[in-house]
Amino acid sequence: MKIWNIVILGFSLILAGCTATETATERVALYTFPELEQVYSIDNFRMDGWEEVDKYTVIVNSRPRESYLFVLSGGLNDLRFAQGLLITSTLGKVEVGFDTVSTPQDPLMKAQIKRIYRLKDKAEKEAIKQQIIAFADIEDKKAASKSTQ
Repeated sequence: MKIWNIVILGFSLILAGCTATETATERVALYTFPELEQVYSIDNFRMDGWEEVDKYTVIVNSRPRESYLFVLSGGLNDLRFAQGLLITSTLGKVEVGFDTVSTPQDPLMKAQIKRIYRLKDKAEKEAIKQQIIAFADIEDKKAASKSTQ
């Protein structure tokens, strides 16, 4: 009897791993923006403000009229309620794949910056925000339907 429990548990873990990988692959596709200018680092970075779009993306304002979309490797659940944003940098340079984002409430919970896109103007900023909000709605609906099954 115990061997069957182990087999069923192993099968369940494999199935859960496949589902998690599939979800992560879908998220990578959703959070790729070929219409935007992708940059791999920001020199002389100084944050002047920020806004959370969803738990995987944040728009950071740097200098007057300069904004960037940061796509994070993992979700930061407390981003919506955060009073501040912590972004690592080396000598004022923020780099994709090296630097991280966290919040003052939970500074040890960090998400690596996966992609950075330069946002040209306020119209582009608003359009991307709406597109990401639509992604989040799709993900929420998928999660709800999976939990009811």
